[in-house]
Amino acid sequence: MDNLKDMKDEVLVMTNASDGNKPHVVERIEQDGSLKTQPLAKVKPDGDFLKIDRSESILEAFFSNFKRQFDNPSDFRFYHIPAELLAAAKDMADLFRKPEENAAMIDGYRLDPEQHVQKQDLRQAPATEEPAPQQSTKWSMEQVDWQQLARMGITPESLGEIGTARLLNGHESAVLDIRTNFEGISFETPACIRLVESPDGKPVLNIECCRQRPELGEYMGTELPQEVQDSLLKTHNAGRPIDIRQPDGTVETCLLSFNPKTNRLHHLPIQDMKQVREINGVALTEDQGLRLMNGESVLVEGMWSERRQKHYDARLQYNVCKGGFDYDFRGLNRKVEQGQTERQEIIIPQKLKGVELTQEQKDALKAGKAAYVKGMSDGGGGTFNAYVRPNYEKMKFDFFRWNPDKSQKQSQGQTGGQPKQSAPTASQNRRIRKSEKKGVGASL
Repeated sequence: MDNLKDMKDEVLVMTNASDGNKPHVVERIEQDGSLKTQPLAKVKPDGDFLKIDRSESILEAFFSNFKRQFDNPSDFRFYHIPAELLAAAKDMADLFRKPEENAAMIDGYRLDPEQHVQKQDLRQAPATEEPAPQQSTKWSMEQVDWQQLARMGITPESLGEIGTARLLNGHESAVLDIRTNFEGISFETPACIRLVESPDGKPVLNIECCRQRPELGEYMGTELPQEVQDSLLKTHNAGRPIDIRQPDGTVETCLLSFNPKTNRLHHLPIQDMKQVREINGVALTEDQGLRLMNGESVLVEGMWSERRQKHYDARLQYNVCKGGFDYDFRGLNRKVEQGQTERQEIIIPQKLKGVELTQEQKDALKAGKAAYVKGMSDGGGGTFNAYVRPNYEKMKFDFFRWNPDKSQKQSQGQTGGQPKQSAPTASQNRRIRKSEKKGVGASL
């Protein structure tokens, strides 16, 4: 993709985990707090969108307002893409639906809402209060060898404010085009960079070049079982210890992780890991500590977020590439009734396919029951009516002609405002396909 610094206008793209990460271009936030958006696959380059023009003030105000209006802002992801790329919007849409698989291509456009919210809060602080301290970084600008980076075509301007802050905190960069010289021949190669601490405490540049595709069949001469390969692709971690033969011939038990940006594997001997006894205010049990040391995903409940000032739960798993833990929040907002199996909770939106849901409808959907919704948009200019029910296995909503919570006989005999069904459609209550949504309302 083109270098962002060469682009003038940019637009804001949003995805929501509860909606399958379908990308939408943001127009604005309405007065009631709802987002005015358009599907990315259907936008036209000359459309009326929120043009951020690399303006920090617009982003700060947008994210501050967004955080106040939405209960689960962590379910959303935001990206800034050049407006010129909207001409290829239909081809780009699929990239955002699978952010982990396409991280190498889209992470360079990812925005961190919290960074902009913090700046807005600092500006809005009363003048009588002492100014809040600026967010500190692990290293200062003066400690970085910018001349070395400039020879590779990397500057603070090309990294941007967020990218520079990530570099100074020791985090891995997005995929960059690194200029190198080999035997007098100059060429560019995609790579990620990060600063690592040398024995004397100074930052040293680490460069990891990207492979065209992952090679997970073996690592350092050790053949990896298929279940380990599957886990590396799905979670980026092996999920269990792996015995790896070292260059000196010794065998060490290690944790193994996969970097999807560079398509490379990294290992860490378990004996080199420091045992963690407490995480974010929660004392770990001996079993939790041992399982984390063995690379397993472990549920830790009641951790404290200083920034959000509330407790939270997450599944933690050590990631060798990051040198820290992955936090997995999926399925942890759960409602468990006695005698029922624990299940994941689907985020209930304020609007569903353009229809403002009533409190009764939202309560039914939260309880896992079907709700009848009229006038939903079919995406082609028409509307349709259907029963909507959460699908916890696929983490999405299913649409039905009949009420799936009742038998066909009950549905045929129902009255009192419920829609009457014609005989041909009563014989089978199957989910409504996408292609059938046009005109569905007319038959209900």
